[in-house]
Amino acid sequence: MSTNNGMASDAVPPQIRIRQETAGVPLTPSRDDLVAGLHARGVCYLTPSPSGDERSLTDAELIAGVAAAEDARLRFALAGLFLVRPALAAVAVDIERTLSGAARDELRKQYVAAVYLQRLWRTHLRLQFGETELIPEHFTAEMGLPGPEQMHGELGLRLLCERSPYNDWSSYQQVIDLLDSQPCASGDIIPLHAADPSHTGRQ
Repeated sequence: MSTNNGMASDAVPPQIRIRQETAGVPLTPSRDDLVAGLHARGVCYLTPSPSGDERSLTDAELIAGVAAAEDARLRFALAGLFLVRPALAAVAVDIERTLSGAARDELRKQYVAAVYLQRLWRTHLRLQFGETELIPEHFTAEMGLPGPEQMHGELGLRLLCERSPYNDWSSYQQVIDLLDSQPCASGDIIPLHAADPSHTGRQ
């Protein structure tokens, strides 16, 4: 996986910065805060396990913080978060408008990857987490990528991965594998209604 540099201070959405500065807390969440936030939302394969004293994050803070994280494995978990909690897609689209630089690029990348992965592994994810709504397509046109209907998302995902000097295809496969074998029970995930039950994707 890649190891991009950390985010610039202006990558944190202004409304979050103001609230944090007023509260006298750090401008950016710690890695432990982000991991705990992912665990709380059903992505629990990252370590260390939360100890209970981590700062509670809103959905917006979590998504922005993970997108700007220095740890590549943590950033790739953002795609897993959208797969487990497709309802957070709307939060991600709103947050994207407030980010800049590397954090904005990373959020777009992981969002689009999740869109492709969900179509590609539709049947597998349905068996693991139950029926969930499709993640709406965003950012593909701006990024010059094909729609997720082409080859059930595989074409777009391959083209996205080709833009990286690292083996991102393997990293996304690992996200699927880790979600499949993570220690928290899939029953903890709240199923949502499927928007397209006829689209089976990869087995």
